[in-house]
Amino acid sequence: MKLTKYTHACVRLEKDGKVLLVDPGIWTEPEAFEGVDGILVTHEHPDHLDVARILPLAVPIWTNASVASVLTSASADSASSAGVAGLADRVTVVSGGESFEAAGFSIGAFGNDHAISLPELGVPCQNVAYLIEDAVYHPGDSWTRPNRAVHTNLVPLAAPWHTLRDAIAYIREVKAEQAIGIHDAGLSQIGLTLSTTMLTNHGQTPYTPLTPGTTTHLP
Repeated sequence: MKLTKYTHACVRLEKDGKVLLVDPGIWTEPEAFEGVDGILVTHEHPDHLDVARILPLAVPIWTNASVASVLTSASADSASSAGVAGLADRVTVVSGGESFEAAGFSIGAFGNDHAISLPELGVPCQNVAYLIEDAVYHPGDSWTRPNRAVHTNLVPLAAPWHTLRDAIAYIREVKAEQAIGIHDAGLSQIGLTLSTTMLTNHGQTPYTPLTPGTTTHLP
């Protein structure tokens, strides 16, 4: 399986001629969408969900009920019917604890809540993490842990709900064969270097930093 990281939290997975895109947000490069067979969305925030680009694509989408509602409302307001028709048939609502197949990939869903930034604000929205092919784990905006061993753990590097200490604890608890940084668009080059140094030296898991557009191959 081939994994390509794109800006921020988006990754593209390719296997047996099929392409699965996870969390294509407003900063995702156009080439990430080429030839896509299916899309997974963890939650509704625009850095993970670019509604304007997803709606016209005639491909199936798997996501939570909150994102499905956002997409339905946007399609109803859209002036163009291109790709929007049949949206209800293209969107499958999933929740933590479910297993399903998406565009030829086996998927396990985990958790249902976005991480909390401040206690008084509560849970911002729904968030579903995905384990793809029992190999790649994408938590979205959460510290939800998978319930089994994984090969590649995609670890968020920066967010309002985030500390570097949290990221290190998360990597240590998941105990994947490797960790790859995501959710990093808000970091300067200095911040990226610091995060890479800390996670490499203290995560107790081999850490692989990828720049946008970089591909790695998984077993």
